[in-house]
Amino acid sequence: MNVLNRLTAAALSLALAASLSAPSALALTPAEPFADFRIDAADMEVPDRTIRISTYRQEEDGAFQYEQDDAYDCKVNRVTGDASLYIQSKAEGVWVTVDYLTDVDGDGLYERLEGGEEPSWDSLTAQGRLTQGGNEALTPGQTYILSAEDLASRFDERETARAQLLGAESSVTSWPLCQITLSRTEPADGQTYEQLYYLEIFGDDLIPWDVPRNAPYREAIEYSLTQGWFSGLEDGRFGPDETLNRAQLAQVLWAVGGSPSADPASFTDVEPGIWYYPAVCWCQQEGLIAGYADGSFLPEASLTREQLVSILARSAKPAGSNLYAADLSRYTDHDEVSSWAYDSMCWALSHRLLVPDGGELRPGSAVTRAELAQALYALRSPQSSRSMW
Repeated sequence: MNVLNRLTAAALSLALAASLSAPSALALTPAEPFADFRIDAADMEVPDRTIRISTYRQEEDGAFQYEQDDAYDCKVNRVTGDASLYIQSKAEGVWVTVDYLTDVDGDGLYERLEGGEEPSWDSLTAQGRLTQGGNEALTPGQTYILSAEDLASRFDERETARAQLLGAESSVTSWPLCQITLSRTEPADGQTYEQLYYLEIFGDDLIPWDVPRNAPYREAIEYSLTQGWFSGLEDGRFGPDETLNRAQLAQVLWAVGGSPSADPASFTDVEPGIWYYPAVCWCQQEGLIAGYADGSFLPEASLTREQLVSILARSAKPAGSNLYAADLSRYTDHDEVSSWAYDSMCWALSHRLLVPDGGELRPGSAVTRAELAQALYALRSPQSSRSMW
């Protein structure tokens, strides 16, 4: 049976208020929509995103073999974990299926399993329960409710099972991404039409989708975003592994300091009107980031780990010899720490601002966005006993 009008760009409308549900707003629709799809959540957004899916098909021996990759430009309904979904069929013969798109190896490609005797998807029964496999028709006019909590729980079960089936050593525990499909075969032409929705489920707050649930830096990034120190990237990511340059660090430190006005900067390569100009002015005024001997700031220059801890040490104004109690000699590359950064590195380690990489400090390695978020969280979160300024 041919499947027409696969609505990969479908999306739910933004919920205007908690306790009120919003109707779906499909980018493409059949000649006559055959079902209503509404959502109620404390917070929700519907960004455009490209979802890349790897399909694995089960062979006769039971093993899953990679088949192909596909990319879908669509809208993703990002909702908080308290969300409820409301489905109401307007016609006979409508059924609902839920595919769980996992990313067990954390490569940014979601897995979809097909074939075999064991269905990898769920369906909604006429009694309103999720069950493995099936395509039972819903009762027209009846409202069915799916909770994000239930979907997330079933996603976790699938994620654990798929990690084993695909031979992954461990799961990265991505945020639950569900592909919810409402289907109906039109009696007039015998074709099957679909209304398709991507639903991504988070916790109490919406955070960038590339920050895994079990990442050691997740709490730090959530806190930093809530405080307004960072903003996400244009494509909806946070980019935890992307490196920082000096201009970006100045911008973050300026945000942490409350974004105050400052005297004009004297650097030869920082002109008024550039996006980081106010931040650099303030950082120079506060003595946080120094320039170079030729009077330049070098905003695009990468920021190293030892440079970061030196800047944070100045901003936190540490006092007392107990702040420098860490012993660097245990690390194999301790002799690579510059003399001007040695005390700051001891201070950063003693306060867990910097996480060693195994037995290495990597003082000359570039700083990532996640590493900066972790350092600031250690300094400024309610759990920290210190304050930066």
